Amino acid sequence: MTALILAAVSGKEIVVFDGLTDMLHELKGIGRNLNQLTTLCNMGRIQCLRLDDVKHNLDRIYERLSAVTGEEN
Repeated sequence: MTALILAAVSGKEIVVFDGLTDMLHELKGIGRNLNQLTTLCNMGRIQCLRLDDVKHNLDRIYERLSAVTGEEN
């Protein structure tokens, strides 16, 4: 919020992206899952993880974000 206010008063252009809510929801879900898996690993309840699907989903989200913002990774 502070960055938005500072940009507004300094005359900088403010850009609003529609549709980021879904991507943010996905990122939060992935973050929650990773936290739960990390906790289980630290407790010794699970030994081995395959995070290929997680990496694929993160790559997909970052590609979509890059396309929306016009930035490259």
